Amino acid sequence: MSVDPFADFAPNNTPFKPLIAAADGSNFTYESLHDRVPHILTDVINDFYHAVVDYSGPDADATVAEGKALIGELSKIKHEMVTNKPLTPLEDDGCGDIDTWNAWLGTYFPKATWYSTPFLTWETYLYRRIATVFGRSKYWNKFDFFAKKKESTFRASMVAVAKLCSRVDALTKESIDAKGSETKLHLAFIEMLHASLWGNQTDLSMFPDLSNEKLEEMQARISSGENNSKIVSNDTDKIWDIVKQMQSGRVDIVLDNSGFELLQDVLLAHWLVSVGYAGKVVFHPKRIPWYVSDVTNPDFHWLVNVAQDPEAIGASGMSDTDKDALKRLGRTWAGFLASNVWELKDELYWTGPYGYRFLPTVGKDVWDNELTKSDVVVFKGDLNYRKLIYDLEWPVTTPFVDAIGPIATDPRAPAIVALRTSKCDTITGVDAERAEKLFKAQKNWMYSGEYGVIQFSPGRWKK
Repeated sequence: MSVDPFADFAPNNTPFKPLIAAADGSNFTYESLHDRVPHILTDVINDFYHAVVDYSGPDADATVAEGKALIGELSKIKHEMVTNKPLTPLEDDGCGDIDTWNAWLGTYFPKATWYSTPFLTWETYLYRRIATVFGRSKYWNKFDFFAKKKESTFRASMVAVAKLCSRVDALTKESIDAKGSETKLHLAFIEMLHASLWGNQTDLSMFPDLSNEKLEEMQARISSGENNSKIVSNDTDKIWDIVKQMQSGRVDIVLDNSGFELLQDVLLAHWLVSVGYAGKVVFHPKRIPWYVSDVTNPDFHWLVNVAQDPEAIGASGMSDTDKDALKRLGRTWAGFLASNVWELKDELYWTGPYGYRFLPTVGKDVWDNELTKSDVVVFKGDLNYRKLIYDLEWPVTTPFVDAIGPIATDPRAPAIVALRTSKCDTITGVDAERAEKLFKAQKNWMYSGEYGVIQFSPGRWKK
């Protein structure tokens, strides 16, 4: 039986060293804090500046004046970050979670500065603080400061999007016809699950300058299966052993990135429902703009609307066959949403300060009322993985089930699946021999975004 290796865990009391920026600048945490994330914040400021100066709608003078003041606040955050100032309490934006955030900071990190604080702490704090800048404003409180980048990247790859949808449309029909052949269904499930995994490579918080050409290269590797040799921990067959038993079950997907990754997640949900394994899929997006490209409710509906009417965003170059398949799937998805076969639930916990081992306690409402009612919960992407295990210098061979602790051992726990391409130097569940070869071959393998994991906790399905 698995044993929780740190039953007395607290955010500031962990059994392994947390990821903190190295004083000599030698680790990925330092690189992120010193270079990568300030670059992202600079992009936010520059993009918002153009939105402000180009604004010509109602109350233009007041809106522009307020926008310029917000630019000053964003610039202040960047200055505090690069000069290693303390993490100050968040100002209330009315979202409902600021008391939780500030109590957490005061309890666990009362004297924290940017460079003395664990990676997961300062990074989530940053995005929550950016959101408060807009959330407290009068004219810009609905503004998604990442929306333009998210939508433009997806819009530019519509030919590949339509081609992928055509492939999944055909695969779904083949799977429905193959209901008596477990082998064919197993192979189809592998294709869909692995595509959802590798969609996580299209992460604008990790690759803010992702070009359309690079995106199409990624899409081609995903579709061909070329990436699958880079899955360093693979529980696909264990997951299939549960899915194949389900009849109109419930699947929850805790979403990560919008755009192409969201499309892969939606296609996985489409296949699960259409073939009959799931009768209900609950998607969990973010309530506020988060980590550049994370899915919000509007992002999800935008994708479904675009699928139904790609010409509305000027999409062209698609074959008639692919375009018809895209529109057909879009109409199906709109129907799933209208009939509540698919639901969106954007709980605040996903943008809160606590990791997921606290779901049964701090996140009790989400755990008791949602996740424990599910058969399988899929956590997508790098940040969700880091919040599952925490940003620690884990021995890489630590079993994933041990690392996630209470959400694995709760007797009501659903099966938990983590689909993650690794973009941070923390990982668990990797075979010692495989890890040794990886470290010898590529020093940065854990945060290059080239390698992935498909990891699994059986929860109450455990035999």
